[in-house]
Amino acid sequence: MSAGDKNGRPPAPDVLGGREDAPGRPESGLAGIERDLERLAVPHRSLFEPEGDAAPSALSGTHRANPLSVLVEAVKAASGFVVLVGLGLVGDFLGGDLLALAKLVAAAAAILGVCLLLCFLTWRARTWELTGAGLVVCWGLGWGPFARRSLTVPYEHIHTVTMRSELLERVFGLMTLDLDTGAAASEGDASRLRGLRAGEAETLRAELFRRKRVAEAGEAGVDPATVAGAAPAGDEGPLATYALTTRELVLACVSRMSVASQAFALVIMLVQGVNQLIEWRVLDLAGTGDEIVATPLGDVVPVVAWFVVAVLVLGAVVSFALNLVRYAGYRVERYEDRVVVEHGLLSRSSSTLATERVQHVVLRQGIIRQVMGFAEVQAQVVSGPGEEGGEPMGTVVLHPFLRTDELDAFLAEVLPRYAGVLGHVELGRLGPVARRRAVLRAVVWWPFSAGLAVAGLWLAGVSGLAARAAWIVGPLVAAAAVLSLVLLAALVLDALCGWGAARYGHTARELVLVSGGLTRLTVIAPRGRLQHVELRANPFQRRAGVATVSVRTAAERTDGLGLRDVPAAAADELLAWVRPRG
Repeated sequence: MSAGDKNGRPPAPDVLGGREDAPGRPESGLAGIERDLERLAVPHRSLFEPEGDAAPSALSGTHRANPLSVLVEAVKAASGFVVLVGLGLVGDFLGGDLLALAKLVAAAAAILGVCLLLCFLTWRARTWELTGAGLVVCWGLGWGPFARRSLTVPYEHIHTVTMRSELLERVFGLMTLDLDTGAAASEGDASRLRGLRAGEAETLRAELFRRKRVAEAGEAGVDPATVAGAAPAGDEGPLATYALTTRELVLACVSRMSVASQAFALVIMLVQGVNQLIEWRVLDLAGTGDEIVATPLGDVVPVVAWFVVAVLVLGAVVSFALNLVRYAGYRVERYEDRVVVEHGLLSRSSSTLATERVQHVVLRQGIIRQVMGFAEVQAQVVSGPGEEGGEPMGTVVLHPFLRTDELDAFLAEVLPRYAGVLGHVELGRLGPVARRRAVLRAVVWWPFSAGLAVAGLWLAGVSGLAARAAWIVGPLVAAAAVLSLVLLAALVLDALCGWGAARYGHTARELVLVSGGLTRLTVIAPRGRLQHVELRANPFQRRAGVATVSVRTAAERTDGLGLRDVPAAAADELLAWVRPRG
């Protein structure tokens, strides 16, 4: 770790290249491009503030968002309405109406004016202030349904602080600070501070965690002056820093690609676009269906095959690009009591989570990462339902692409409480009866899929399509049969993989569960975080001598916190370990 800056923080590493260039060395080629991308991905300060970070003393008193946020929020609010108006006028424009463009400009100006007025009133009424009790956020115009309201967020209740800067916000050097106390569903937008300058947002986040430490020390009867990190915000540096090299970034994006889902989304968008062009009378497909039916099979199959290949390739490109935009500029920093995770190229996200608020850790491995020996490391914290930044609420990706043999070293630096667990736990396996039951559950679903294929062919016969296109009925039947067998094989393979990977066990203080088939989940949950443990056994399971184990922490996400067909004796032993007597 190299020398730090004036606040003791080490300089940001070259995230894409995984190294720091020597001072004064000219950059060229790929190194120069990587450095430019890094500067874009990691804005250290706003363009509209003086050099140097904001001082903690500047946080005293009542504050409003930066006035530039009025324009940013107005543009964001007006853009959707302008697009809708534009889509409504496309037909007139294509029909030769010369006034359509003038109508669009006038409508856009009116919408933007209204949004500017509303955003200005909201900006004027919304304030925030750091008090002894907590962060106080006030909003409302003070009359009628817009009565003045306030929300006090106690410092000791803060679980996660996320700092985001979308592309339009970054143009103006602004950021949004989102505070999560585990009651996000009820707090809604009230605990979100918009329009902060970059230096101000970073200093506020550090100050919130400093006051959180002081408040927790006061509750525990400890002198706040003796608390580590009770010094003013910005005076402490990270204890450890991790970044992705260019190779790791590319492999992380490739191994997380969702080609099928992206291809399906592209097909849906294409169909919607064709329907819209037909409504605008730009595209006339009358009689095209009869021409397609009359086309020889030898001419149709190559076109369909090329279309499928093109859609899959385009889906892979889109998926890779989305992952690259999400993970570029990844960096994780460990401080005394918190972990900061930053990532994103166009929209930058920086999540700070209190280490004592982590409920459990999850290792997620798709089939490709299982073969490569890598995993995605996630921390689950208390949060409300929903999704933010491409990840479920409450899920913080600590590392998107980590070698499994380096997990203990990584956790020892980032979350020491979870380090060394997998190397010291004895894990039990499911018995043959669990394998038989897993395959049976997979096979049970197969008749439903085959029934859907038969129903589709029946509808083709009722509609007369089979009579008019007899040449395609045979290939369709063969394709349906092949797809049905492929689906059956995939279901059985997933069941066998899930059975083979399933493990369960515990140390003196941590529970470990391994579940999943083609996507494997390894969960490490401290016993002190388990809030709910349940053993279930239906009549068939009781006869086979197995049970289903389900556990739950305070985190909203419960993926991997359950295992089917655990031997009854082992399930009882787990329950006794969770609830020790004496």
